Amino acid sequence: MVARTIRFPTALRERLTLDAERCGRSFEGQVLALLRRHYGEDVDIAPSPDQILGLAQASLADVPDLDARRLTEKLKEG
Repeated sequence: MVARTIRFPTALRERLTLDAERCGRSFEGQVLALLRRHYGEDVDIAPSPDQILGLAQASLADVPDLDARRLTEKLKEG
């Protein structure tokens, strides 16, 4: 899976924005819906780095501090 940045010309972005509003979706949701309609359900947007870090932190929420330090010590920059 490869995440790509897509840049839309202003006129196309405006058309997509209007279409998204008409359909009750966000701009990103509308773009995803159009891509999925054409290419299938495998189309998705990768989460942002902040979202990924938030999920990682949440996965350690119930782990005791000592165990969490052991699990993450190799992740820290030297």
